[in-house]
Amino acid sequence: MDHTKINLIVRLQHIDNLIESIMSLQKGLPEEITALEEDLAFTARQIEARKRVAEDHQKLRERLNGTIFECKEKIKSFKEKQTLARNNKEYDALSKQIEYEEKEIAQAEIKLQDISHTEHHAQELQKKGRDLISENRYDEISEEMMPDDVLNQQMEDLSQQVNLKKEELDSIVIETAEEITRLRETLASQRKSVSNDAKRLLDKYDHLKSGSMQNAIVKLDRHACSGCNTRVPTNRHTLIVQGGFYVCESCGRIVVHERLFEEAAAAQ
Repeated sequence: MDHTKINLIVRLQHIDNLIESIMSLQKGLPEEITALEEDLAFTARQIEARKRVAEDHQKLRERLNGTIFECKEKIKSFKEKQTLARNNKEYDALSKQIEYEEKEIAQAEIKLQDISHTEHHAQELQKKGRDLISENRYDEISEEMMPDDVLNQQMEDLSQQVNLKKEELDSIVIETAEEITRLRETLASQRKSVSNDAKRLLDKYDHLKSGSMQNAIVKLDRHACSGCNTRVPTNRHTLIVQGGFYVCESCGRIVVHERLFEEAAAAQ
């Protein structure tokens, strides 16, 4: 067996491992930032929805108060005209108009009461939410119960967390950018070498890594595949020690002697 080919693929895995190790310095920050941004967007939507409701209530209240004012002015005018009515027919017609305006006022006042009731109910829910917060019973709080000031503070806190996490991530990216670039250039060069001299092994390697498997090449550890801990047949140990490889029957990884990784690191 030509062990040069397996050495090439092990070096490829070693470089991949180095890149992954540096990338791990990000400590899951991209995923954490995404989760925080989703929470921030959700909180912003809650605040915006409440703001729209409040604005709609205010506009409706102003319109209804305007209607009531206009109706009262009309009633005042109609009553003044009644004093000048020349006959019962004119008087009765004005009475009907006054009655109509009074009904308009009554309907407007009912709608104003509905707005006040809705706002009072919302305030009562938030009061209940505040009580639950003071008792640390967060799992019992619905969206409607979350107090406005708590929501606003939550949005501010989330914004600060997102900014801090982004700054931390940017710092790590800047610090590691040069090393990552160098390793990726080395990786591309190594892939070219493997492609030229060990195409079948490279295809196997790429196939394994095309899924969620990070390490396609692993060490023999205590007579087992270090990728899945499945024991390697005894009759393959000698081959691996001599610089060959074994394809794990359980996970499909390529198992090699740890010496090959040490040699890859020394050659780096």
